[in-house]
Amino acid sequence: MHSIMIICPDHSLLKAAEKWLSRYGFQVNTSHTLEQANHYYELSEFHLLLVDQASLSQQENSQSQLPETPKHIILDARPSLTTGVNAMAQGAIYYLPLPTDSETLLKHVVNAIDQSDQTSNFVDNTPKNTPTPPTQEGTIELGTPGSGIIGQSPLMQDLFSDMRKIAGTDVTVLIRGESGTGKELVAKALHNLSQRHAHPIVSVNCAAIPENLIESELFGHEKGAFTGANTSHDGLIYAADKGTLFLDEIGELPLEAQARLLRVLQEGEIRKVGSTHSTKVNIRLITATHRHLVDMIRKGLFREDLYYRLYVMELLLPPLRDRGDDLSVLAEVLLKKACQKHHKAPYHYSKAFDKAIRGHHWPGNVRELENAIERAVILSPAERIEAANLKLANQQGATNRSNHSNNTQTSFATPPTGTTLDDYLKYFVLTHQHTKTETELAHCLGISRKSLWERRQKLGIAKK
Repeated sequence: MHSIMIICPDHSLLKAAEKWLSRYGFQVNTSHTLEQANHYYELSEFHLLLVDQASLSQQENSQSQLPETPKHIILDARPSLTTGVNAMAQGAIYYLPLPTDSETLLKHVVNAIDQSDQTSNFVDNTPKNTPTPPTQEGTIELGTPGSGIIGQSPLMQDLFSDMRKIAGTDVTVLIRGESGTGKELVAKALHNLSQRHAHPIVSVNCAAIPENLIESELFGHEKGAFTGANTSHDGLIYAADKGTLFLDEIGELPLEAQARLLRVLQEGEIRKVGSTHSTKVNIRLITATHRHLVDMIRKGLFREDLYYRLYVMELLLPPLRDRGDDLSVLAEVLLKKACQKHHKAPYHYSKAFDKAIRGHHWPGNVRELENAIERAVILSPAERIEAANLKLANQQGATNRSNHSNNTQTSFATPPTGTTLDDYLKYFVLTHQHTKTETELAHCLGISRKSLWERRQKLGIAKK
């Protein structure tokens, strides 16, 4: 039986989790504060800690006093990106908002305990911004599950060769590739192979932060710098000091923030919003994008001087459809992972299932493959995995297609047949994303960039 310690104030929304976690078979104890928990219990004997951020806020530096083992999940009734980054940088495996529904929390509890029980996973499930465990170059064999990236195709071997040469340096790296090809996994592998592996890697999705907050979140701000700035905070770049900063979707960074980032690269220092003095930082910058930055420069949407600072080394990630037999190897590993996640007996990876996998174009790459296999695992009977349950676009109406139509890719930018707002949003984004930035798309739709990013994830709208 797995044991869990819940640390939360008496009025906390987290307190209700004690009863239903017990019903699921966990042994649960509770304490009001970390000090009380340490006084009455040996925390290292628990499999997991669930901690309300409010119980930590009452004591200065109590977050840093949390034990390295067991793993812990931080929950916060007033969630913020800064608090989340700090929590995970100091060892939290997940950072969740309160209230969180029981199904979501149970999933994260099970995942956290599974990670403690298992020694390897294909996909890197560690939260963004968690300090990477110490690793020495040569102990990570790129292309194997232990490295977080699987692949033995010639294209991937060329990529791994470049990564090994780059990893030992501090040069800035620009990673380009389609959505879902694993750009963040490559960034983490570079960090793990570098001399900075003992320090944190901080990952930031530039498209997921509202435009009016991105400078504050990246560079920090002083108390009173703007309305709502009730306290001072250091920002995500400072959190990556001595480690690696990974900026995903760098093409979505506003021009004002681009100018500030250029100064970081040129001078090695940051200045908080509202501050009059600068602070030195030592970071290794890795960026990623699916956009053509040169085209954005011509349109005045990206700074040319910043581009040449970023374009020191470039890594091009091949799309999944060009990786040959890697597709089958990945699918088989992801099938085992999905079975473990959903507590199902391992399925046999059949020829019929592999034929369906190999017959799809995979515009969403590895992310789409992982989601499709998870669907199949959930929907298939216990005795066998069924290819039809992948629910792939090219399987719809297959019995009515001619041989010619079987070789034609479905156009995702056809006029919507549905009447919902989601149908229109998907149609509009896929039709205009080649000519508009995320900011422009969001403005046309009357929503924020963060809302657009969230709807992309929800509706599975891949970026081109």
